[in-house]
Amino acid sequence: MTAVAARSEAVSALSARAELLLVMRASMALVACVWIYLAFASGAVGAGPKKKNLLPFQVVIAERPSDEQRIFRELQEGLSEAEASRAANGAWPSVEQLREDGIPPFALDPTQKRSYTWSLMQSGSMINYLGLPQSPGVPAWLVLIQEPDAGVPPDQAFEDEEHHRLSTGQMLHVSTWTHASTPPVAARIVRMPQAEGWTQLYAVGPSNPALATPVAP
Repeated sequence: MTAVAARSEAVSALSARAELLLVMRASMALVACVWIYLAFASGAVGAGPKKKNLLPFQVVIAERPSDEQRIFRELQEGLSEAEASRAANGAWPSVEQLREDGIPPFALDPTQKRSYTWSLMQSGSMINYLGLPQSPGVPAWLVLIQEPDAGVPPDQAFEDEEHHRLSTGQMLHVSTWTHASTPPVAARIVRMPQAEGWTQLYAVGPSNPALATPVAP
């Protein structure tokens, strides 16, 4: 009979920060999935009551081409991951970090025909994840994040598609935008996209504050 040598391996537990990051990623991904589901559910049944609240520079993603819908979904996933990292580490993750972690749309995707150059830009409480196309005729993309200024309360107390509360209690104002390739978009931070020809995209639409339920801090 041949003797089999026993081998032992040490298994180390996740650190508290790593466990927190995993939990936050899961919860934020769930929220993103809910918004995306509502977007396509509302698109399947036609225009809902939210559409009447849209401004001229705002549209619902279900009305956009399928390739734009795909990037929008990926950006919601990427935003969830970035928010989780921001809450756990105190800083917004770089594009390189998101790419290394395989987070779409920042990571290389061989099935995606359109290529973008992504960059993270921050000025004070204003954060941009800006995606500029590498080919002509392709729209640019922007995730705009506004952190609350010190000592200034957020513009609303409840969470919705445009307001995300981090696990730290900090309420962010977030929005997703697209811009036609003409004229070309400059590689600089964007503060007022609606004034520069950007179109804001919603999964569902602006919330009605009268129907919202406040979220306890």
